[in-house]
Amino acid sequence: MRTQLEALTRTRSDVKLRIVDIGSWSSPVARQYTVRQLPTLWLFRDGKEVSKGLAEVVSELNSLR
Repeated sequence: MRTQLEALTRTRSDVKLRIVDIGSWSSPVARQYTVRQLPTLWLFRDGKEVSKGLAEVVSELNSLR
């Protein structure tokens, strides 16, 4: 999945990928975004969450093409 997302960012200048490694479930990022499983995907537009989860994120990204 990471490879495909990285490929997408190379072909789309409007898409940015941020990968956060979570070393502990109690880390600030895990708590802030209520991460319960890995991997976890979110898609943000203009700083606001627009979709969450693999299927929703892929669907949203496909609609942008």
